[in-house]
Amino acid sequence: MENKTPDQDFHPNGEAHAERAKRAWQSRESAALYRQSRHLVNTARYRREDAIIKEWLKKLPPKAHVLDLPCGTGRMIDNITGLGFQYTGGDISSHMIEEAKNEAAGNPNVIRFVEADLEKLPFADNSFDCIIIWRILHHQADSLVRQRMLAEAARVTRRWVLVSFHHLLSATALRKFVLRTCFGRRQNGRPITHWQLRREAERGGLRLVETKGLRKYISINWYACLEKENRD
Repeated sequence: MENKTPDQDFHPNGEAHAERAKRAWQSRESAALYRQSRHLVNTARYRREDAIIKEWLKKLPPKAHVLDLPCGTGRMIDNITGLGFQYTGGDISSHMIEEAKNEAAGNPNVIRFVEADLEKLPFADNSFDCIIIWRILHHQADSLVRQRMLAEAARVTRRWVLVSFHHLLSATALRKFVLRTCFGRRQNGRPITHWQLRREAERGGLRLVETKGLRKYISINWYACLEKENRD
């Protein structure tokens, strides 16, 4: 049998899980509930995440155009437009987009919203100065799905891609592993290491510049700044 490194493993149910993840928030009710939940839980974590995002966004030139994928109900709008940047949001769910439009009402820096699949983005090459891919990679159990998403981001960005991911080497990931293996607790997606993220990003044409974490190796939540290689 051929030996494979962990990041080369193909998960037989990975593609099916990716499709389930895409459908998970398709209904109007689920989109509304998601928007409400943003304002009720994890506010301290969100503030810390927002600080990390803004620190990286400050690398951008004035009036840069940022693509937010998946935009969900519009959490990133203020982070991006508050710095004077132009905002485009994309999501596979039309109902999520409707919620985000409500969040964006009256904001002159919001350009548009587009129904978009991260694996097949409806944008031309080099359309945006930065792409934010937040809270989606950890839902993808298959390395090939993540690589396709990162490759599409590399194609569409002019320079930067910012992502969040769940880190395998963390106390939280260990706790989730124990719950899954010892108590049968079902958990979707797959945590990865930042070394694995680097390999997957490089295969798509991105270079890992920096990683940050809320509490590195304690919290499962990590974040990465990626830069497009071979920029014109």
